[in-house]
Amino acid sequence: MENILEMLYNLPLGNTREKDSPFVRTARIQCEQLELLTASMTGEQQELLDAYLETRSKIEDMLHFDRFRFAFHFGAQLTEELIRGKGAVTEPADRTGA
Repeated sequence: MENILEMLYNLPLGNTREKDSPFVRTARIQCEQLELLTASMTGEQQELLDAYLETRSKIEDMLHFDRFRFAFHFGAQLTEELIRGKGAVTEPADRTGA
């Protein structure tokens, strides 16, 4: 049985931005819908939408940074445990409690 580090290491790394990926299709649809929406808006409405989208982008940036900080901290803690010998990546964990 793999330990948690081996399971995390062996996770497949998929490319979400391939030409026909659901990510790319959804991004294209979003762009088309935004163009249709802004074409039907007045100047004042477009300014309000731009302000909203800018604020939303700032919030998303903050969330991405928080996720990065958590993942970096988690990785540093795992590395520290490996260096101190608290866990072995290549040896199966003893699940018997002995």
